[in-house]
Amino acid sequence: MIIKHTISGRLNLLMLVSLFIITILSIMIMNNLVGKFYQAEALKRQSQKIENTAIIIHNLQLERGLSSGYLGSNGTIFRFDVINQRILTNRSMRNRKDMEKSYNSYNQILQSKLTTLRKEVDSLSVTPVDAFDAYTKLISAMRSDYLKQVLTVSHFQMRNQLQSYTNLMATKEALGQLRAGMTAITAKHAIDQELFLRISYAKSEYDVAESRFLVMADPVYIEHYKAAKRYDEYMRMLQTINMFLVHPNQQDLLESKSWFTMATKSIDKIVHIENEYFIKFNTISEGELSTARMGLIYGILLFILIIGFMLLFWKKIVASIDKNIKLLDEYKNAVDRSSIVSKTTPSGIITYVNDQFCEIAGYSREELIGKNHSIVRHSDMPQDIFSVLWDTLRQKRSWHGIIKNRKKDGSPYWVNATINPILDHNDNIEEFIAIRSDITKTILLHEELEKTQHDMIIRIGEIGETRSRETGYHVRRVVEYSRILAIKFGLSEEEIRNLTNASPMHDIGKIGIPDSILQKPGPLNENELKIMYTHSEIGYRFFKDADSPLLQSAAIIAYEHHEKWDGSGYPRGLKGDNIHVFGRITAVADVFDALGSDRCYKKAWNNEEIFELFRKERGKHFDPNLVDLFFKHIDEFLVIQSKYSGVER
Repeated sequence: MIIKHTISGRLNLLMLVSLFIITILSIMIMNNLVGKFYQAEALKRQSQKIENTAIIIHNLQLERGLSSGYLGSNGTIFRFDVINQRILTNRSMRNRKDMEKSYNSYNQILQSKLTTLRKEVDSLSVTPVDAFDAYTKLISAMRSDYLKQVLTVSHFQMRNQLQSYTNLMATKEALGQLRAGMTAITAKHAIDQELFLRISYAKSEYDVAESRFLVMADPVYIEHYKAAKRYDEYMRMLQTINMFLVHPNQQDLLESKSWFTMATKSIDKIVHIENEYFIKFNTISEGELSTARMGLIYGILLFILIIGFMLLFWKKIVASIDKNIKLLDEYKNAVDRSSIVSKTTPSGIITYVNDQFCEIAGYSREELIGKNHSIVRHSDMPQDIFSVLWDTLRQKRSWHGIIKNRKKDGSPYWVNATINPILDHNDNIEEFIAIRSDITKTILLHEELEKTQHDMIIRIGEIGETRSRETGYHVRRVVEYSRILAIKFGLSEEEIRNLTNASPMHDIGKIGIPDSILQKPGPLNENELKIMYTHSEIGYRFFKDADSPLLQSAAIIAYEHHEKWDGSGYPRGLKGDNIHVFGRITAVADVFDALGSDRCYKKAWNNEEIFELFRKERGKHFDPNLVDLFFKHIDEFLVIQSKYSGVER
């Protein structure tokens, strides 16, 4: 009887403890469901705020275009249109203020700047160019705010759609800039060089943004966009802009209001696609909210059912202990079947491996048991990683990371590993258990993607060169010449990789240069040279706001590869070490190849003529140290020159 009561008491105690634990777990689950519900509500608010941001940007784009025409006409046209558009802009900004419980200082600053700008427009105390730039900065600030909002979105599908929409937003903004610039010129009835440059840049931005949109967007949006481009007024708008850029002084200027109306109707076709995006955003957020709401309701019901079940059938739960123990064994077996598992002593001697471990490593169980775990260590793995691993485990903490191992046949494989120390009742380490998943295919795919990315950059760089009737061999030779100089100069592996991968983009800014200049046979005049010089800054603007180290390197190279060691280069007249080493290396590689290649304005030089120029320009055009390295390793350059000779030489 005593034993029976003791067992009964212990079972009752176990039941109470179990009930307590399940109650705590249920509360945790409920807390998680409530959190998901609030996340879904936050996603809905984010969707609404992002849509409102896009509406504000749209109204600012219209206000910019009308204000440009108003200033260009010296206040004779667009006055009432500007006033009406401001009402719409203000209304959308008030909606944003109402939507946010705390109207932050950023929005107040934006409103203040807009108010000041409007006063300047009303008093005609600002030029069309300055007003154009001021409105564009405000729109850029709103776009930056939009991108910050996108980064806070945790929902994967929503974030992908928002990122796709970013390219459509950029395309629409470029069209808005083209509308505003051309409205100012047509209202002014005169060609303004500053406005011409902005229109030229906006056209380049439009081409790039459109290309990205057509690559990244869902097929349904792409089809709708292509349908919009077939719209008669849309085609006339683009034809007008292209004719203006090619023959700015020969283009008959349109009547300003007709141009603005045509451009706005065309852009409205993009707005329709924009609205489709917002319908998609709202559908996703509403779906998440509905799912979270139902999950919360079901969670509450489940919590009540679990507690009721425990109170009514606790005796049956006691009777099912053996069954649960069997289930635990099944769970262990499930882990064994689905993961790569091993156990070792505290000194690293293998005591257990499952079938998956033997299969991936290529060893039998007998070959592994009793051996040190270093039997599968790959020589490529740095020793300091294992030092950190053992230090972590000895501190009785879990270690997680990616390890490259070696099979019995010597081939590599990669695993995502979690190693846990198992402690005994005295809190001493008894053994280690490691659970791994095979990520070899993922690693190899990542390496293939990096190679593909490099090839794509080469192709994009070749596009820029093709516009000036140069072949892709120029790009490839510049890459290889840059690689040689970077290695000999002592750059790090990461710097060498970024430089060589980005160097194909050194002349990507030529996309923004008119064909009449880019392909002109013979010397350029002063005005043409000024426009040609802008290709460095155009290329820089393509990449300057990118987060990727590779694209940041591309921005540096595009911006600085025409700078000269003595400060006589362009666009900023940098001197000496103030020129980034990427720019200095690309300058040597680019000039060496360009001089040795036929161009529309010159014949190729022979190598001796090129060498003589490099000797004269040492310390003037070029970094003297790089010139010395160039001549010291000239044989390697000539091998590359011969290998990628193409049709230019």
